[in-house]
Amino acid sequence: MLRPAPALLALLLSGVPSVRALPPAPAPDSALLGGLRSFKNAFTPVSGETSLLAYAAREHLDWTAFQNLFSLQVTDTRAGYLDWRGHSATTAGSVFTTLRAATYRAGARTLLVVNREWCASGSCQTRTAFSWLDGSTLKPVKDATVIPLIRDTDFYLGPVPACLRGVTLNVSYLPSRQGGTLSAVAVAPRAAQQACLLSGLLPEAVTRPLTLHWTSSAGKFRRGW
Repeated sequence: MLRPAPALLALLLSGVPSVRALPPAPAPDSALLGGLRSFKNAFTPVSGETSLLAYAAREHLDWTAFQNLFSLQVTDTRAGYLDWRGHSATTAGSVFTTLRAATYRAGARTLLVVNREWCASGSCQTRTAFSWLDGSTLKPVKDATVIPLIRDTDFYLGPVPACLRGVTLNVSYLPSRQGGTLSAVAVAPRAAQQACLLSGLLPEAVTRPLTLHWTSSAGKFRRGW
């Protein structure tokens, strides 16, 4: 009968594995989720807001309960991007919430961009917030400090239609999953949207999204058109 060599026998009896264990995988960057958690804890909804963020604030939900509100979650911490979607039923009807967030590095600091959109009865509202992350500190900043000047005329593909003449457009900033970019999307006020629809025109058909490029050395976005 074959016997194991003395050295091998000693190794087996010692309980030490003969194959070296692989080193643990590096922990993913927590700036995104940590920043979003801080944002959620400090969040104050606008008047009449019915998004899931507003619901969580009213009900004083903790971080785990807040995450469980979203049935569809795409989270890429290595890319610093997430896209969460959820539905809620209110006395006014169904509300669908989309939460998008991304981080953009600038030296020791990181810019957190959080975009929330809530839709009910075919009408949507959107808001974007910008905050600097420095360790565990969250410092909200105005969009003008990190976004270049964008004029309404930059959004139009051609002549301004009658239903949008003299109308000041709102802007929604959508974080991107790749390339360190941000999309600026024109949003017409509700009254202008209704006027355009009555004339058989979709405002989205005459405007275009604009791509902004993150410049880490300056800590700002630059025009990409």
